[in-house]
Amino acid sequence: MVSASRRKADLTVARVGQLHIGFRLEAVQEVLMGTSITPVPLADPGCAGLINVRGEIMSVVDLAARLDVEPQPEDGKPPSQVIVRTSRGLVAVTVDRVNDVVHAPAEAHEEVQAQTAEFFSGAYALAGRLVLVLDIDRVVWGNIRDAAA
Repeated sequence: MVSASRRKADLTVARVGQLHIGFRLEAVQEVLMGTSITPVPLADPGCAGLINVRGEIMSVVDLAARLDVEPQPEDGKPPSQVIVRTSRGLVAVTVDRVNDVVHAPAEAHEEVQAQTAEFFSGAYALAGRLVLVLDIDRVVWGNIRDAAA
């Protein structure tokens, strides 16, 4: 029997450095490749800049910088952007490469320890790799619960 805390999920899996990052499929609007990013002077180091997606200007979060990992671009290609829905609207997140969309069964789900839960809501052991599920609101906006206090 599967624990109540375990749950299945459909994930868009991307690579950032050595990490396999899972975005919940229902949060992903689209994936862009090679989009020109306009830098923003004096922005937070985790902010890569702004992009224009069909007339809508949105922030771009540099996921490698935010997670403090070394990016590993594929064969000199520019990073891709995953456009995700957050509690405050659409945001683009840079990744080295988008790998695939997977169905993660409940049996593969594990909770993450408190020390690693700052940016991740869980993990799945899938096909010889550990996919960390991103808590997109925490990565983009910080600890929302602290901000509300």
